[in-house]
Amino acid sequence: MKSSEAIKILLVEDDAGDHFLFKEYLSDIKNYSYSLTWANSYDLGVELVKKREHDIYFFDYLLGAKTGLDLVQQCFSDIIDVPVIILTGLGNQEADMKAMELGVSDYLVKDEIDPEKLERTIRYSIGQSQMLKKLKASETKFRSIFENSHDIIYVSDIDGNLLDINKSAENLFGYSHEELLKMNTADLYDNKEDRLNFVDVINETGICSNFEVTLRDKEGNKKFCTITASIQRRDDDNNVYYQGIIHDMTQRKKAEHDLMIAEKLAITGKIARILAHEVRNPLTNINLSVEQLEEDLKDEYQPYFDIIKRNSKRINDLVTELIENSKPTELKASKSTLQSILQGTIELAKDRANLKNIKIITDFENESIEIDADESKLKIALLNVLMNAIEAVEANAGEIRIAYKCENEKCMISIGDNGCGIKDEYLHKIFDPYFTGKSTGVGLGLATTRSIINMHNGTIEVETQLGKGTVFHIKLNQLIAN
Repeated sequence: MKSSEAIKILLVEDDAGDHFLFKEYLSDIKNYSYSLTWANSYDLGVELVKKREHDIYFFDYLLGAKTGLDLVQQCFSDIIDVPVIILTGLGNQEADMKAMELGVSDYLVKDEIDPEKLERTIRYSIGQSQMLKKLKASETKFRSIFENSHDIIYVSDIDGNLLDINKSAENLFGYSHEELLKMNTADLYDNKEDRLNFVDVINETGICSNFEVTLRDKEGNKKFCTITASIQRRDDDNNVYYQGIIHDMTQRKKAEHDLMIAEKLAITGKIARILAHEVRNPLTNINLSVEQLEEDLKDEYQPYFDIIKRNSKRINDLVTELIENSKPTELKASKSTLQSILQGTIELAKDRANLKNIKIITDFENESIEIDADESKLKIALLNVLMNAIEAVEANAGEIRIAYKCENEKCMISIGDNGCGIKDEYLHKIFDPYFTGKSTGVGLGLATTRSIINMHNGTIEVETQLGKGTVFHIKLNQLIAN
């Protein structure tokens, strides 16, 4: 407050003599000008305080049957935003401590007051009050940023225990705020090694920017995120803590991957059509020539003719498969029972499973669950996964488990095997078009599966362990209660 501005003071004092002395002390202060309002009773003091027209308040400790502390409690329980000074005739340590607990700025003994001490008390109290107002405004501003940020903002101790985290974390991870504050940041990591790497980087440099990591929500869904964090120290006790921002990249990653797949399919589709034209023309000539020769040399060279025709057909089938899988597809969705789709898929794979003497075990929770789906295309997607499982397990010892569980308008289908598992270097490529780990594969099966699942607004994820097996988790939305 500028010295040229009159400081508005409210004195609540029921003794006229003490009011006169207080007024005299103010008149002796030369550096500031003051405007004094006197309330000679507790009730009048309440009325004037509630108008909130003053810069500083002086309350006598004894105000008839009540005290200045009662006045503080009644008027300032929610709005104590200006300094309050308690005046008393005698020093009272217990009253002094109580005043400080209530947020009173100072506690003065009347016999010890003089103009210099009064001026210093007013100046310091108003200065401290203005500083606290600025701090409160700043805290409110940054608390608003903290709470309303779309990104997750968190504070944890050096061991990773969460100390504070904003509401965006509830939306992303599905935990309540209370649950999160009982958790360690390591609990959210999909891969515990990523947490250790993050700690190594931030402890070495003091800051970690755009650290890419996969986290998991309460339901086990993967969230692709970046973390930017730094080490902070509390001035009061010098404790170290982490302050960080988590940015969810899941939708962006999915969009980028879907775009990459679409571009790759478009390019390979064009190549496939050119290849089909260039291969089928000479292949037709070969077949015609074989038919002509077969009429003249049938008996002697029939085995060779059979080999040529069989491999010509194989080439033609491969070309057809390339073209069909590179075409954009449209869904023809209708209400379908999930169990019937799975049973139909198993029926299509039964012959191959029987040849290897493989057990297919089913666990279908509810026979009446219906979904909006293109039944024929969804069967193709599931069949690709099931056929991969059949090929991955050993004959006479293989087991494949198919189950689904539905809740919260979502349905999780699991297709698991006890086969060889998938190598780590292949895991991030298995859904890419034309990637295959099989000598006779084209690499379109799982790419087609993922495309079909995506068109059904679903997701597909895989868990695998070498030598123990693989489980594909397919989540479908838009469940319809029957």
